Amino acid sequence: MLGIEQPFDAAVIHALKDISLKVPRGKIVGILGRNGAGKSTLLRLLGGVYEPTAGRIWRNGQVAGLFELGGVGNAHLTGRDYAERYLRVIGGVTAGALAELLDDIQEFSELGDAFGQKIRTYSSGMSARLYFATATAMQHEIYLIDELLSVGDEHFQAKCWRRMRERLLNGASGVLVTHAWEAIVRLCEHACIIYDGRFSFVGDSDKAVVKYLGLSVPVATSARFSSENPSAYSAISGEDVELQISVDVLEETEVSLAASIEVLRVGLGWEIVLLSNPMSIGAAVGRHDVILKIAKLPLVPGRYSLNLFLSREKTREGLDVRSWTYGNGCELEVLSDKDYGGAMVRLPYTVRPIGGL
Repeated sequence: MLGIEQPFDAAVIHALKDISLKVPRGKIVGILGRNGAGKSTLLRLLGGVYEPTAGRIWRNGQVAGLFELGGVGNAHLTGRDYAERYLRVIGGVTAGALAELLDDIQEFSELGDAFGQKIRTYSSGMSARLYFATATAMQHEIYLIDELLSVGDEHFQAKCWRRMRERLLNGASGVLVTHAWEAIVRLCEHACIIYDGRFSFVGDSDKAVVKYLGLSVPVATSARFSSENPSAYSAISGEDVELQISVDVLEETEVSLAASIEVLRVGLGWEIVLLSNPMSIGAAVGRHDVILKIAKLPLVPGRYSLNLFLSREKTREGLDVRSWTYGNGCELEVLSDKDYGGAMVRLPYTVRPIGGL
């Protein structure tokens, strides 16, 4: 459990104003904001680097602060010495467990023989890899993460994502501050937008991203989705589904419709679980009702986003869109009385015996 309360005093200038945040155990909350918004100040207050001038902060659990990657302290230490000191002093690791953790840090950081060399000989990327590998070698209860997953190349970033998913899925709590919305939807169910030291939005992470991006829906002059379309659909897992989508063609032009069904999985982000080919609607001006048929719906119970895209058939120029990234997507609720064990897609199968005893 992590929390902060801070009243606002108008007599002084505050880096943060009226901030109130609680992070339940087992959850990670994202903080989205541009440079200078107050993200890093907030994180360092939560981590105890700064002391608040007003309000109070409480932490219930062991904290790992993943910020200022590469700021590893005494540059005259070797990588191994730094990792050992971190584990002993901050992690409270006993001598018996130390060797195995040091081997893990050396392997994960990919420093090789440089692990035994002085940090002052490292590049900034090597220092960051050392810090990340050391700070995440143990399972902590709270993680404070600042622009974490820009560490190293694409290969090493993928390793960082895997390790953080493992730590979070083991019940850790935390706060991720970033200006990269992709990281928010991959790791967080809930998020806040910080602007000029204040929270301007608090809610579901996908809605926070929509508000943060502020994408403009194309002005529909040639074709558009009807305002009479429902904002939510429901279906039964394993049964045939028909979703009616109405399109108004406003001027004679060949129009096509494409659809996708996506789901938000914490630790992975938005995943497309079903994707259609473009479907020709025609060119005649007027209302067109499209019936999207899905035989034996293979989706397990849950909430999904149904995204719809209109385009000119020949040029693929976008005409209108309904998508969670624009804040106007359609919700698809899939119902069932069966438990499919946590998978997203239910694939039909048959067993064909090829012999017998």
